[in-house]
Amino acid sequence: SLAGDYASVLELEKIRQEKPTESWKENISKLMDIPGEFTYTDARKYILSKAKAHRVVMINEAHNKPQHRAFTASLLEDLYQQGFRYLAMEMLYNYKRTAVTRLNALTGHYTAEPVAGELVRKALELGYTLVPYEDTVSNHTVKQREYAQAENLYNFLKMKDTTAKMLVHAGYGHIEKGSDNDAWIPMAAYFTLISGINPFTIDQTHMTENSVTAYEAAVYDSWIKKHPINTASVALIDNQPLDLFDTHLYDIHIIHPPTTYRNGRPAWIAMNGWKKETPVNPAYQSLFMVQAYYEKEYNEKTVNQSIPADQTYTNAPNGLYYLYLRKGKYKLLFRDKEYKILGVKDLVVD
Repeated sequence: SLAGDYASVLELEKIRQEKPTESWKENISKLMDIPGEFTYTDARKYILSKAKAHRVVMINEAHNKPQHRAFTASLLEDLYQQGFRYLAMEMLYNYKRTAVTRLNALTGHYTAEPVAGELVRKALELGYTLVPYEDTVSNHTVKQREYAQAENLYNFLKMKDTTAKMLVHAGYGHIEKGSDNDAWIPMAAYFTLISGINPFTIDQTHMTENSVTAYEAAVYDSWIKKHPINTASVALIDNQPLDLFDTHLYDIHIIHPPTTYRNGRPAWIAMNGWKKETPVNPAYQSLFMVQAYYEKEYNEKTVNQSIPADQTYTNAPNGLYYLYLRKGKYKLLFRDKEYKILGVKDLVVD
C-alpha cells in the first residue's frame, strides 16, 4: 500500500528526480514574485462554491499519490447535496460496460489500493452511480484513447436527463482543456467539443509533493517555503485562481500541504476525519504487515480478492501498528514477509 508507507515512497521519488539546473533556479525565483494581491482560500470550500454552476466537474490524481484520492473523497458528500449523482472514474475496469455496485479485485486496477477502495465505498454508500469510461481498445493511439474516453462519458450523459451532474476522477493530464501538441488532445478537450459542456477542471498533480516532473517539484518546494500552508488550498492573485505555470489548461490548481505524520502514518489517511487512528498490537514475532478487512466483505477463501480498509507494515516507535478505520466490525489479518497469514482477529471500532 502506498499509503501504508508513504514517507518511503516520497523519499524514493526524490532520489530518482533529476537535480535542479541554474536556469531552473532563475525561472523559479521569478515565479516566486508574482505581482498582485496574493491570498489563499480553502480548496474544498472554493471548489464547492464553483461546482454549483457546473454540470460536470473533473478532478485528477497522480496515480502514485493516494492523498489525491482522499481529497476527492472529501468532496463527495457536499457535491451529492448539490445534485451530483454520478462518479466516473478512469481507474474502473470497463470491459463489461456496466455500473460498479461493489468493490473487489475486479473493480479496477488502482481501486485495489486501500484509499482508492475507500473512495469507491464512500461514493456507493452516499448513493452515487459509479461510471467506468476507460477506452477498452488496446491498439488505439494516444489521441484515439482520449477521444474514446470522452465519447464514453458523453454517451452515458446522453442516456440521462439533461440535469444529470457528474464528477469525473481521472489521471494526470486527461482533464486538460487544450493542448499545444498535435499528438496529444486531452479527454476533457474532446469532451467539451462533442458534448458542448464546459467542465470545471481541478488539477491536483502539479502543486503537490514531488509533483509530476522534477522542475515542478522544485517549484512546489520553493513556493511552500515562501507561502506555507497546512490544508489543501487554492492560491488567488487579485481574487483570481493562480496559474503558476501559465498553461491555462485547468480552471484551478490545488496546492497540497507537505505531508505530516503521526505514528508513521500520513495525516491525510484520516480522510478528513472520516476514519480514526486505531492501534494494533503486534501479535506475532514474524509479523510484517497488518491489514483490516470489513467483516461484511471478508471471506476466508477469497480474502485475497478483497480490498483492505487499511493496511501498513510501518510500526510506530512504541512498537504498535496504527490503522485508520471508521466505526464498524473488521477482521484483522497479520501477515509475514511472504504474505502468508499468521492469524486473524476480530476488531470492533466504536
